[in-house]
Amino acid sequence: MAASFDYTKVDLYNILGIQIDATAKDVIKAYRKKALKYHPDKNKDPGAVEIFHQLSKALEVLTDEAARAAYDKILKARAAAQLRHKQLDAKRQKLKEDLEAREQAGVSEKQKNVQQARNLQAEVED
Repeated sequence: MAASFDYTKVDLYNILGIQIDATAKDVIKAYRKKALKYHPDKNKDPGAVEIFHQLSKALEVLTDEAARAAYDKILKARAAAQLRHKQLDAKRQKLKEDLEAREQAGVSEKQKNVQQARNLQAEVED
C-alpha cells in the first residue's frame, strides 16, 4: 500500500465514477460498487490494492463536508489554472504566427531589393 496519497493530484470523482454534484449517498453507493470489484480479498491483482486504497481515500474526502469543500476548491483552482494556461498557449501561438509573418515579409522584401539591385546593375552595364 502507498505510504501517502496526494489527493490534490488526482480526480477523486473520476476514481469513483461519479459527477462533481453527486450526493454523499451517491458517493457511498459508488464506493461500495467499486470496492467489491477491487477489494484485496476479492481481487488478487497487485494493482487492486492501490486502487482500493484510492477508493477508500476518495470516500474519506468526499463524505466529509469540510474536506469535500476544500477538495472542490482545489479542483476549481486547478481548472482555472488550466484555462489560463490554455489561453496563454493561444496567445503565444498568435504571437508566433505574427512573428513568422513579419519574418517572411522581411525575407520577401530583402529578395525584392536584391532583385532590384541586380536589375539596376544590368541596366547600368548595358
